[in-house]
Amino acid sequence: MDQKIFNHFQQLIETTMVVGDSFAEPMAAAAEKISATLLAGNRIFSCGERDTVSLAQQFTDYLTMGYEIERPGFPALNINQVMTASSSSEGYAHCLQTQAQTADLLLVVSSGDNNPSLIGAIEAAISKGMTIILLSAHNDDLLSTIVGYNDVEISMAQFPGQLANAAQFQIIQCLCALVDHQIFGGE
Repeated sequence: MDQKIFNHFQQLIETTMVVGDSFAEPMAAAAEKISATLLAGNRIFSCGERDTVSLAQQFTDYLTMGYEIERPGFPALNINQVMTASSSSEGYAHCLQTQAQTADLLLVVSSGDNNPSLIGAIEAAISKGMTIILLSAHNDDLLSTIVGYNDVEISMAQFPGQLANAAQFQIIQCLCALVDHQIFGGE
């Protein structure tokens, strides 16, 4: 049992090291886009599916309530919360079509397998002229191909299942810390 526990945490440590080494550049680019969107007075939308619903909500919570510093909340909405009454696969897209505006930003957290609802959300964001940040996972080739040149994708495809979710959680925390730093300064 002790070896199983050790192996579990060893995998998490190794994943963290890979994320820090390999994804610093796209994380910095994503944080800059989020910061620029907020400083321009625009809104941030987020969504996820299956295992990543809570990660998208955590991102929104960090933006609206603060991450590491006490500060005013940023305008952010998790569309998973808006769509709880709808089971339609077009729900996210409909929400973005009716609520989002050009220059808003959409953060999509995927658990893999090209979820049709997330594809619809990205397509709706593209049609609205929104910036997209995609935290993709295994088998998200369709999601990856529809994000644009000015968007940011951070792919966790190299990590299996829950390690991808752990990496996405760490990325979300890092993004929020970077946004706080870029907007409010400090260490």
